[in-house]
Amino acid sequence: MAKSTSLLSKAVMVEKEVELPTSTGTVTGPTVAAGTLVLAAGVELIDAMDSADYDVTVTDGTTTFMAATAVDSGSAGDFAFGTQTQGIIASEDTIDVTGTAGAAPAATVTARVWAIVVDVNEATKGADEVDRDYLA
Repeated sequence: MAKSTSLLSKAVMVEKEVELPTSTGTVTGPTVAAGTLVLAAGVELIDAMDSADYDVTVTDGTTTFMAATAVDSGSAGDFAFGTQTQGIIASEDTIDVTGTAGAAPAATVTARVWAIVVDVNEATKGADEVDRDYLA
Protein backbone atom coordinates (compact mmCIF):
# COMPACT_ATOMS: atom_id res chain seq x y z
CA MET A 1 0.00 0.00 0.00
CA ALA A 2 1.34 3.44 -0.87
CA LYS A 3 1.79 5.81 2.00
CA SER A 4 0.11 9.18 1.89
CA THR A 5 2.68 11.98 1.66
CA SER A 6 0.60 13.94 4.15
CA LEU A 7 1.44 11.28 6.74
CA LEU A 8 5.20 11.30 6.15
CA SER A 9 7.59 13.31 8.29
CA LYS A 10 8.29 16.91 7.40
CA ALA A 11 11.25 19.13 8.28
CA VAL A 12 10.74 21.04 11.52
CA MET A 13 12.82 23.41 13.60
CA VAL A 14 13.77 22.54 17.18
CA GLU A 15 15.22 25.22 19.43
CA LYS A 16 16.17 26.10 22.97
CA GLU A 17 17.42 29.27 24.67
CA VAL A 18 20.67 28.73 26.56
CA GLU A 19 23.22 30.78 28.45
CA LEU A 20 26.60 30.49 26.76
CA PRO A 21 29.46 29.58 29.09
CA THR A 22 31.74 32.48 30.08
CA SER A 23 34.72 30.19 29.52
CA THR A 24 35.01 27.07 27.38
CA GLY A 25 32.13 24.65 27.97
CA THR A 26 29.04 22.94 26.60
CA VAL A 27 25.39 23.68 27.35
CA THR A 28 22.46 21.40 26.57
CA GLY A 29 20.21 22.30 23.66
CA PRO A 30 16.96 20.81 22.34
CA THR A 31 16.22 17.09 22.58
CA VAL A 32 15.61 15.08 19.41
CA ALA A 33 14.41 11.51 18.90
CA ALA A 34 16.35 8.56 17.53
CA GLY A 35 16.41 8.41 13.75
CA THR A 36 16.43 12.18 13.33
CA LEU A 37 18.33 13.69 10.41
CA VAL A 38 19.84 17.08 11.21
CA LEU A 39 19.79 19.16 8.02
CA ALA A 40 21.21 22.40 9.44
CA ALA A 41 22.02 23.90 12.83
CA GLY A 42 23.10 27.21 14.26
CA VAL A 43 22.96 29.82 16.99
CA GLU A 44 21.18 33.16 17.27
CA LEU A 45 22.52 35.66 19.80
CA ILE A 46 19.72 36.97 22.02
CA ASP A 47 22.17 39.24 23.87
CA ALA A 48 25.16 41.08 22.40
CA MET A 49 28.51 39.25 22.69
CA ASP A 50 31.12 41.60 24.15
CA SER A 51 34.01 39.13 23.83
CA ALA A 52 36.46 39.87 21.03
CA ASP A 53 37.32 36.14 20.76
CA TYR A 54 34.42 33.70 21.15
CA ASP A 55 33.46 30.71 18.97
CA VAL A 56 30.40 28.44 19.05
CA THR A 57 30.00 24.88 17.79
CA VAL A 58 26.75 22.87 17.52
CA THR A 59 27.06 19.12 18.15
CA ASP A 60 25.38 16.06 19.60
CA GLY A 61 28.72 14.86 20.95
CA THR A 62 29.22 12.53 17.98
CA THR A 63 28.61 14.71 14.93
CA THR A 64 29.55 18.38 14.70
CA PHE A 65 26.62 19.87 12.78
CA MET A 66 28.04 23.41 12.78
CA ALA A 67 31.81 23.80 12.90
CA ALA A 68 33.40 26.33 15.26
CA THR A 69 32.12 29.72 14.12
CA ALA A 70 33.15 33.12 15.49
CA VAL A 71 30.54 35.28 17.18
CA ASP A 72 33.15 37.84 18.29
CA SER A 73 31.57 41.16 19.27
CA GLY A 74 28.24 39.97 17.82
CA SER A 75 25.03 41.97 18.18
CA ALA A 76 21.72 40.75 19.55
CA GLY A 77 19.84 39.09 16.69
CA ASP A 78 23.00 37.93 14.85
CA PHE A 79 22.85 34.39 13.44
CA ALA A 80 25.82 32.02 13.22
CA PHE A 81 25.39 28.99 10.99
CA GLY A 82 28.98 28.37 9.77
CA THR A 83 30.12 25.24 7.96
CA GLN A 84 27.37 22.60 8.11
CA THR A 85 27.53 18.80 8.33
CA GLN A 86 24.36 16.74 8.09
CA GLY A 87 23.98 13.63 10.22
CA ILE A 88 21.55 11.17 11.74
CA ILE A 89 21.16 10.95 15.49
CA ALA A 90 21.11 7.22 16.27
CA SER A 91 19.47 7.35 19.71
CA GLU A 92 17.57 10.08 21.55
CA ASP A 93 20.01 12.88 22.28
CA THR A 94 20.37 16.63 22.59
CA ILE A 95 21.80 19.12 20.13
CA ASP A 96 24.21 21.16 22.22
CA VAL A 97 26.25 24.32 21.81
CA THR A 98 29.90 24.49 22.86
CA GLY A 99 31.37 27.90 23.53
CA THR A 100 35.10 28.49 23.30
CA ALA A 101 36.17 31.75 24.89
CA GLY A 102 39.57 33.12 23.95
CA ALA A 103 38.48 36.17 25.92
CA ALA A 104 35.65 35.75 28.44
CA PRO A 105 32.55 37.92 27.95
CA ALA A 106 31.95 40.46 30.72
CA ALA A 107 28.36 39.29 31.22
CA THR A 108 26.25 36.20 30.60
CA VAL A 109 25.14 35.92 26.97
CA THR A 110 21.83 34.26 26.11
CA ALA A 111 21.59 32.53 22.75
CA ARG A 112 19.11 30.31 20.93
CA VAL A 113 20.48 27.05 19.56
CA TRP A 114 18.35 25.76 16.68
CA ALA A 115 18.32 22.90 14.21
CA ILE A 116 16.25 21.96 11.17
CA VAL A 117 15.48 18.25 11.55
CA VAL A 118 13.49 15.47 9.90
CA ASP A 119 12.37 12.20 11.50
CA VAL A 120 13.57 9.65 8.93
CA ASN A 121 12.13 6.60 10.65
CA GLU A 122 9.69 4.61 8.54
CA ALA A 123 6.21 6.16 8.41
CA THR A 124 3.91 3.79 10.27
CA LYS A 125 0.58 5.20 9.11
CA GLY A 126 -1.03 4.45 5.78
CA ALA A 127 -4.25 5.56 4.18
CA ASP A 128 -7.35 3.97 5.75
CA GLU A 129 -8.52 1.75 2.89
CA VAL A 130 -11.88 0.89 4.46
CA ASP A 131 -12.93 4.54 4.83
CA ARG A 132 -11.68 5.29 1.34
CA ASP A 133 -13.70 2.36 -0.12
CA TYR A 134 -16.90 3.48 1.63
CA LEU A 135 -16.46 7.06 0.47
CA ALA A 136 -15.92 6.07 -3.16
